[in-house]
Amino acid sequence: MDERRILFEGIDTPDIDRWPVYRAQGGDEGLRRARSMSPHAVIDEVEAAGLRGRGGAWRPVGERWHQAEATGGADYVVVDLLEPQPGRFRDRKLTERHPHRLLEGARIAAHAVSAHSVFVCIAADATRARQALGQAIEETRDHAVPIHLHPIHGVLPVAAGDSLVLELVQGGRAEPRAADDAPGLPSLFAGTAVVHTASTLGYLPSLLSTAGEIFRGVGSTWAPGTQVFCVSGLVRRPGLYEVELGKGTVRDLVEGAAGGARQGRTLKFVLHAGYGSSPALVGDDFNRPLDPGRWADPAGGKFSGVFGGGEVIVADDSVCAVDTARRMAQSFASAACGKCVPCREGTAWLATALERLEEGAAESGDLDWINQRCAQITPDVALCGHGPAAARGIHALALAFADEFEAHLDGGCPVTKDLLMKVPDSIHVRF
Repeated sequence: MDERRILFEGIDTPDIDRWPVYRAQGGDEGLRRARSMSPHAVIDEVEAAGLRGRGGAWRPVGERWHQAEATGGADYVVVDLLEPQPGRFRDRKLTERHPHRLLEGARIAAHAVSAHSVFVCIAADATRARQALGQAIEETRDHAVPIHLHPIHGVLPVAAGDSLVLELVQGGRAEPRAADDAPGLPSLFAGTAVVHTASTLGYLPSLLSTAGEIFRGVGSTWAPGTQVFCVSGLVRRPGLYEVELGKGTVRDLVEGAAGGARQGRTLKFVLHAGYGSSPALVGDDFNRPLDPGRWADPAGGKFSGVFGGGEVIVADDSVCAVDTARRMAQSFASAACGKCVPCREGTAWLATALERLEEGAAESGDLDWINQRCAQITPDVALCGHGPAAARGIHALALAFADEFEAHLDGGCPVTKDLLMKVPDSIHVRF
């Protein structure tokens, strides 16, 4: 499977993280052109190009900006660089190597929505990314829109929506608000804001410098352009792969670009949307398209389940599905903010039950209880998507590997495990 770089264009250029090199390679052309246009014209161009957010919701960027325009603009642009999802490391790696592309995109967005300030909300432990971004901000202090780096400490909910980032920027607790789906722009301080992931904004410099031509004929009809997939787990070549949307399958990505399973092993399942994937892909499911427009979520397509934001976790036949579900439940339980009873109590209960199952201490009725608990933690009883994502992902594994879950009732795990799984910090991004 061939890569097609738009977001990562020029990322392997030596010293591209320094302003003189970035500018010599054509950087800042998109921002200069955007500022020669009216905000309305910029919004129309982005909308015509079909750019959608790359965080997982796949909302049209131009549509959100027109919403801001209709209310007199937004006061702030907020960049979500937190990446609390296990298996996602795209934005952090982009920022480490290409910080000026992110800043240029943020400034284009600020011009389009008439914002007077930009906040970059970044995980405090992303040390290299923070350093690169801080240096890039200092190198471009003379630009009109001030950019503030806002590091966040601690574990965060996985699928908490835009409201979590806004709460953190204001110094609040790591708790989402109940207003993510409310009409109108979300509030920040005494004003309003638009929130985008770093990778979404990273497309803007190329889009504006080419008047949208960079997306012409690239990608699918519903989602033009590319996506950078974060491939990790038990696969030969874990890393970041930018591919054209709609031009391949999950199998092409995992077995082609990432090299497939290790020698002597076979692929068992793929969590194509990281923790919270539904369904857990097995067998012929690997032939599902890398096109969000053909999935039920987000576009109502014929393929059931959630397409996600590009976190692809690969498991071979040395991985136990129950142990994966247990780890998933523990991760969600430890990151829950504690605001919602179904999430706070439900994820902790699932973690305990799956621990008993993995150890061989569960009873036959526990499997039914696990499935019932998963069915009860739904979006209509939760403040955000954190708890429902946990239930969705655990239930998907229980459905795909029902026999393996049943086998654990006879004295524990029957799978001989290989836990040498690659994690994002150990992955070479091939630059």
